[in-house]
Amino acid sequence: MKDSHNRLGSSTRFLLEIVATFALILAIAIPRLLDLNQFVTTDERLWLDRSGKFYYALVHRDFAATFQKSHPGVTVMWAGLAGYVAVYPSYYESREGQNRPVSLFALKQRESDLPLRILVAGRQAIILLGLLALVLSFLFARRLFGLLPALVGFLLIAFDPFHIALSRVLHVDGLLADLTLLSMLAFLMYLQGRSRAALVVSAVAAGLAWLTKSPGLFLIPLIALLVLFDLLRTKSTWGEAGWRKYSPHYVKVLAAWGAIAVLVFCFLWPAMWVHPVDSVVKVLTDAIGYAQGGHESPVFFNGRIYPNGEIPDLSFYPLNFLWRTTPVTLLGLLVVPMLLIRRRPAFRKDSERNSPSASRTDILQGMDQQRWTVAALLLFALGFSALMNLGLKKIDRYILPSLVPLELVAGIGLVQLAVWVGQLLREKWSTTLTGAILLSLIAVQGALAWGAFPYFFNYYNPLLGGSRRAMDAIQIGWGEGLDQAARYINDKPNSDKIRVIAWYGSGPFLYFSDSRVRSLDVDHAWSVDDWDVFNSSDYAVVYIHQWQRNLPAEVLERLRGWTPEYSVWIDGLEYVRVYRIQ
Repeated sequence: MKDSHNRLGSSTRFLLEIVATFALILAIAIPRLLDLNQFVTTDERLWLDRSGKFYYALVHRDFAATFQKSHPGVTVMWAGLAGYVAVYPSYYESREGQNRPVSLFALKQRESDLPLRILVAGRQAIILLGLLALVLSFLFARRLFGLLPALVGFLLIAFDPFHIALSRVLHVDGLLADLTLLSMLAFLMYLQGRSRAALVVSAVAAGLAWLTKSPGLFLIPLIALLVLFDLLRTKSTWGEAGWRKYSPHYVKVLAAWGAIAVLVFCFLWPAMWVHPVDSVVKVLTDAIGYAQGGHESPVFFNGRIYPNGEIPDLSFYPLNFLWRTTPVTLLGLLVVPMLLIRRRPAFRKDSERNSPSASRTDILQGMDQQRWTVAALLLFALGFSALMNLGLKKIDRYILPSLVPLELVAGIGLVQLAVWVGQLLREKWSTTLTGAILLSLIAVQGALAWGAFPYFFNYYNPLLGGSRRAMDAIQIGWGEGLDQAARYINDKPNSDKIRVIAWYGSGPFLYFSDSRVRSLDVDHAWSVDDWDVFNSSDYAVVYIHQWQRNLPAEVLERLRGWTPEYSVWIDGLEYVRVYRIQ
């Protein structure tokens, strides 16, 4: 009878895990796949161009030319390549090739929506990659923490507005965050259960992270530290004899992990087939150069304009984290110190909770393991943020890999909090109250994300005052709203003959415009030719972080006192102004 009851319990848990996994897949996929053709971000034009060159180089076996950028962004270019293959497979036949790739203007001349359709297909590919990484991460987290804490943590990630924004565009940071989380959780699972499959997954994810963006190399010292800490935590290794016995095993583990990651890095980047040393050296040297140099144009932060684009202020990332996170996440993080200090956390892994043979010692050891795993996640988040803070070139998206593990830890903290509150009632009501609290918190997180739809970049923490207060603290605008300005002008008679000078005129605005567009985004002193173009235009389109940075100063001074014919407002904040020139 007991065996039958245990089998029934195991079947129920298995079914529950399947349902939870599919629910998580939907929670991740739906907000990221909806309205992908709504707007375009600033750098996606560049990544679409690089993806086209990458595609051309592969087909023509010019493997050295698959080195397009020292990020290196290879995974993003594979996703962009998938977009070309799905929508415009004959791109590789273009005569221009590597030196003069087909421009955005040329693509629009073929079909007005062709660039956008290629981009959307590339976005879909990168969303699928991120979805796979997050689901695998959830499966490892479930084994590390139990089903409920893992599910709550990953639902926070699924509904985090900033993560949604960055994981649904053709760019590097969203995918980097997902891959580093997967690599870390899989390796922690290996340390706990010595699963070779987990070790392989961790190494493959690390190799993909390195292919995505060079800061993914932070995984190397992190994994080495985790191995060292695991060695020190094992009492049998204390003493000289223990070190001699166990150290070779850990060295082999690191060697295997590194070898697999390097193989993935080399196999998926054809530039490594022909110029491996030069490619690696350029990635590393340029990474250092990016850190030491600032932006190419002025940057606005905390009420100041930094003219040379260099931000030495160490408060940049902590403040941006507060602006970009949610009240629900902050609540969960507030509980974490108690979770680490408290001897007996309120939750246990499912295998321990439902196993009649689990001893008190086994359970306490499992809880110690959970605290150690939470500490490892915090170590990565803080360490990666500190690394990014060393550079003078700072952008809020750079620390997304730190925010994702914090979301998971916050979810664990929320479960802890809900259980504590539930224990205030009688046992028969405790579970109901715990579930109601967690559902309410997840609903709040989802509502915050839905409120920022379809752009998601326009989310700012309401605890700090939301969008209106953010205007005075951080630089705002990824291109959201320019789509609305372009469509406004498109609705005018003979819009194809209208001349427009627009901020991001060669990128986010151009994707949606039917007009004759010239770009306004210049950061040099204006010449007579620039003014001739401006004065001969019918409309000028200026953007929010232009007046935040007073850029270009001459143009903003010229427009001062003019009344916009049309403005784009998002969340009570004016993002775009359309001025009638002629």
